[in-house]
Amino acid sequence: MHRVIDYALTVLLFLTALPLWAQPRSLDANGQQLTYIEAGAGPSVVLVHGSVADYREWARQIEPLAARYRVIAYSRRYHWPNAAPGQNADATLPRQAEDLAALIEALKIAPAHVVGHSYGGATALLLARRRPDLVHTLVLAEPAVGGVLGELAKDDPLAKEGQEVRVAVREAIASGSAERIVSTYAARVAPGEFEKATGEARDMLLANVAAFQLDFGSPRPPFNCDDARLVEAPTLVIAGGRSAMGLQRIAETLARCLKAGQLAKLPTATHWMQSDQPQAFNEAVLGFLSKH
Repeated sequence: MHRVIDYALTVLLFLTALPLWAQPRSLDANGQQLTYIEAGAGPSVVLVHGSVADYREWARQIEPLAARYRVIAYSRRYHWPNAAPGQNADATLPRQAEDLAALIEALKIAPAHVVGHSYGGATALLLARRRPDLVHTLVLAEPAVGGVLGELAKDDPLAKEGQEVRVAVREAIASGSAERIVSTYAARVAPGEFEKATGEARDMLLANVAAFQLDFGSPRPPFNCDDARLVEAPTLVIAGGRSAMGLQRIAETLARCLKAGQLAKLPTATHWMQSDQPQAFNEAVLGFLSKH
């Protein structure tokens, strides 16, 4: 019994020694318990992570943003440390956008600046389209909205690249190896980054493989250039110069389609730009937010 009490006290002392933003909280949003961290004060900025990730994806953004803003980074449904997906798990984009809307409403922070990466960027964009009252501005890091490219011919290099990615990831998923799934995906979108990832980063990636499979396989509503033109929020779209060509082209095209869109290109960044080029990414985000 004494050992249990000593352990509990040790954990409590450890947690209280952590910075406030490192101490996770949770709330009910759209019928899901979502874990989030919070830091800073001022206008609210919500960070929406991509696939194979969770709120820890934003570790290098929290403190720089919190110097000027109230920052909330949450883990999307089924992503660590939230409940794992069950038999009837629904990870579709509309459901994810509803979760994000519920979180913003529960925290009473509307309209918020929303920063989204990859699948999280698509989630943020869909929210802005359907619930413009909740979104003040958008920052989208290579959002997963391939529909803005329209129908591509089968022999188009971008179509071939996309097909190769899908085949490679499906084969990795079929293998049942979490490390193969993550390394295969990383090789396509962030070459070289998985191999040099820290232990903490690898833990995050591997902890979210089940959620990634849902993100990867869930049907997505069409979102084309016409849909993008209906988004009113001022939007910064960020692309990485070392990312997959398809992801770069999506970002560039979306920025042109949006009514109030602009593009920032980070030449040496991959799709995982928040971690491989954090200073350039943070400067782009802070520069944009300061104007709004």
